[in-house]
Amino acid sequence: MEIAEFEEMIESTDITSAGVLKQREKLKGEVFNELRNAALRTFYEEYREEVKLYKGYILTSSDGSELELPNNNETRGKYGNSENREDVTRVLVSNSFDLLNHYILSTVIGAEGYSEIKMAEEHQREIAELWLPFPVIRVLDRGYVSYKDIYYSGLSDEKYVVRLKKTDFRATIGKMTSKDEIITIPYEYNRVNYYKNTEPEFYEEMKKNKPDIRARAVKIELSTGEEEYLLTNLSGEEVSYEEMKELYNLRWQIEINYHMLKESVKIEAITSSKEDLIKQDIYSQMLVFNILQAFAEDARKEIDQSRYKHEMGINMNMAIGFMKKSYILILLEEDDDKRGEMIDLLSKKIEKYIVPVRPGRAYPRKRYKKNKYPPNKRKSF
Repeated sequence: MEIAEFEEMIESTDITSAGVLKQREKLKGEVFNELRNAALRTFYEEYREEVKLYKGYILTSSDGSELELPNNNETRGKYGNSENREDVTRVLVSNSFDLLNHYILSTVIGAEGYSEIKMAEEHQREIAELWLPFPVIRVLDRGYVSYKDIYYSGLSDEKYVVRLKKTDFRATIGKMTSKDEIITIPYEYNRVNYYKNTEPEFYEEMKKNKPDIRARAVKIELSTGEEEYLLTNLSGEEVSYEEMKELYNLRWQIEINYHMLKESVKIEAITSSKEDLIKQDIYSQMLVFNILQAFAEDARKEIDQSRYKHEMGINMNMAIGFMKKSYILILLEEDDDKRGEMIDLLSKKIEKYIVPVRPGRAYPRKRYKKNKYPPNKRKSF
């Protein structure tokens, strides 16, 4: 269906599925990451006045999600089955998002059993290689608590805010006498022994120096009455107690991003079982997501918010539909003036469709469901 529609666009009749596959096999999936990184560097370097910051910082957050793969011997051998089901195959994909500018900064693909904490470390490395002109605050959920990360972030002054599980540093947290204070996490061999086989250099360093770690702990009461604890190396002068809850709550944007990737961009409609083509599908859709966000941000600026009772945003489903029909033709257009006119027309179409913004809206993760996209019943999207 995609090939037939494309043939109509360019008035051709000689494109075949086998021909498309043959050409795709010449292309490495990582090329889409290179394109994404080039665009990100351009935005953050050349359009600094447009970059949205929190007190001078870029806010990032990492999260992983299982994506559906075609379920056959090739994918099962490489990626394994879903944790609780043998009849579905999943790949763990982690993204690091810029929470205020809505761009994907890094994407990591992991096989079965790959640690999300390891993925977060890979995100840090890739984001460092972008050489962003602004400092970064990493806002992390409780699955990302890492003794090693807290220790090295304290030494390098890389800023973080991480939500603790109830069992994390329980003895130390239990001694808090206020809702916001500096705590000392004492050296404990059992805590360090976890790294003996996986991180031997860190293990030996901790065993030799036996350091205590100082960090700021913040107790926050949720609307449900439950108490949550955040750990950070941001001082009270940098981010006050009242601002800390607001800062962590900005992380809800990551749920909206994954919802859009799965339900609107259809990132789970993987077209092949071959490893490099799987990478093509995933990395190219992340690039498309960023291009969509760039168009949407330009369109948001044109909304006259004074005309509406509630804040209005762009209808991303409509934006995706317009992009799908227009963007390939824009890329193929060789005349610069005509291409500019086509981009302006696409932007105006996107601007027309707006919806109310619902702050804090999140979408529950549905786990261990059967494949939505059986290989013989792909959607014609």
